[in-house]
Amino acid sequence: MFYEELKQIISSVLQQGLSDQPLMEVLAANVKPAEIYASDDMLVTDSYFSLLHYAIGEEIVTDAEWKYLLDCLNGNRVYNLDEKLQMTDKNSIGGSV
Repeated sequence: MFYEELKQIISSVLQQGLSDQPLMEVLAANVKPAEIYASDDMLVTDSYFSLLHYAIGEEIVTDAEWKYLLDCLNGNRVYNLDEKLQMTDKNSIGGSV
């Protein structure tokens, strides 16, 4: 669910620098938030909220983090929240989470 859409959006962030309002528009056009909220797939919810928080400027997301999410969405890695949190603890604009 939503893997293809999220992969395309994250690829656009990495390759084209998609961010801010244009990223919000792409998210709104391609992803239904209600279905994300209802999802039990942590990879889907984490990918979506990383994109959302990045788009509104609440979170700094490194290329390494985007690539990690892409690897997981592509099935090349198994998503692990602890591993992801090690990357994001240093990326928050407001400091550590």
